[in-house]
Amino acid sequence: MADQNYIGVNGIVTQSLQQIQDDLVAKFNNIYGADVNLEQNSPDAQFLMILAQEKKDILDLCVQFYNNLDTERVVGIPQQILYKLNGLEIKAFTYSYVYIDITTTKALNLQGIPEEEVNNADVTGYTVSDTNGNRWILTTGQAGVNTVSLTEGLNENLRFRAAELGSVEALANTITVMETIIAGVQSVNNPANNYQTGATGELDSAFRLRRNRSVTMPSQGFEDALEAQLLTIENVAEAKVYSNRTDATADGIPAHTVWVIVKGGADEKIGQAIYYNIPPGIPMKGTKSVPISRPNGTLETVNFDTASEIQLYVDMKIKPLSGAIDQNYIKQQLAELTFEIGQSAEAVNIASTVKDIISANGTPYDVGVSLTNDNYSEIVSPSDLDEYFSISTDNITIQVI
Repeated sequence: MADQNYIGVNGIVTQSLQQIQDDLVAKFNNIYGADVNLEQNSPDAQFLMILAQEKKDILDLCVQFYNNLDTERVVGIPQQILYKLNGLEIKAFTYSYVYIDITTTKALNLQGIPEEEVNNADVTGYTVSDTNGNRWILTTGQAGVNTVSLTEGLNENLRFRAAELGSVEALANTITVMETIIAGVQSVNNPANNYQTGATGELDSAFRLRRNRSVTMPSQGFEDALEAQLLTIENVAEAKVYSNRTDATADGIPAHTVWVIVKGGADEKIGQAIYYNIPPGIPMKGTKSVPISRPNGTLETVNFDTASEIQLYVDMKIKPLSGAIDQNYIKQQLAELTFEIGQSAEAVNIASTVKDIISANGTPYDVGVSLTNDNYSEIVSPSDLDEYFSISTDNITIQVI
C-alpha cells in the first residue's frame, strides 16, 4: 500500500517483504478469486514471490540512495564522497610489514607482490602465518617483478606484508608457519618485531563524528570553532581547546588564557588555524611557538602544545575456564586501545575488553591500572590536561591462576 512507503522525520520508510507479499496475495485474490492456488510450491505462488522480492530489492535500493544523501546515515564510499564537500578525507587504513628469514635446501623462486600492487587487497603470493593466525605475504619490492629469487641456505630480511589492513603486530620469533607449501623451503622465522605497523584508519562512525564536529566551525563559541577547524588539518587525530575566563589560574591555565592541545598535524597549519580563530589580545599557553605572517607584514606568534603520551601500566589475573589463554595476544589487543587527551583509564573498561578477547576461555579479575607499575587502582587520570594514556605490551602483567 502507498502509505507504507513514505519519507518521514526518521528517514525513508518502506514495506517489509511480508507486507509486500500480503499486498500481492490480496490483489491476486481480487483478480482470480479467493480459490486461486497460492500454495508455496504452486506456479502462481512462486511468480508472486519473484514479484515481491524484486519490489523489495527496488525499495532497498531507494533506501540506500536516500541514505547516501543524508550525512547522518551515509556509509562507505558514498560517505567519503559526500564528506569531501566539507573538505574532509577519511583516515585510511595501511598495511603492516615485517622482515622474515627463509631457510631453503636449494635455490628457488617464490611468488610475491610487485611494488605497484603492494596496497591492493586482492593479491596472492608466498604466504606464512604467526602463532596468532595473522597471515603475511611476500613482497618483491620491485615494480613489474612478481618473484623473489632465493639461494640455498639462509635468506635474510625478506619483506612481507600483512594480509589484512590495519595494525597487525608480530612479536619476534612467532612467524613460523608455512601456509604455502613449496618444496625446498625448510623453515621461516621473523627475528624481530614488525618494522612497520599499519594505521588502524577510521571507521565510518568515527568519520561521521569528526565531520559533525567540523561543521561547528561557524559557531559563536571560538573554542568549538577552533577545535572543528583543527580536526580538518591533515594527520590531526585529536584537538582540545581550553579557555580560562576567570581572574585566577585554573587547571594550570593562567587567567584569561587559551590553551590549545593537539595530537598530530603540521605545526604551521595548526598555528594558522589558531591565529584565524582566537580573538586579538588573548594570551595563549604552550611551549610550541609558530610565527604567523599578517597581511601588513608583521609577525604574530601563536603558542600551543602537543599532547604528551603517558605510559599506563595494567595488572590482572585471569581464571581459565574452557580453553587456552594466549597472553601475548591479549597484550597485543590491549596495546591497540586508544585514549583521548585527558581521558581517565578505568580498570572496569579494560576488564571488559579482556573478557571480549578471551570470551568463554576465561574471566579476568583483580584488574588494576597504575602510572608507576605499583599501587594499582580502579581508575587513574592524567596529571595534566595535555596528557593521554597509551599501553605498551611490556607494561601489561597477566597471571593465569
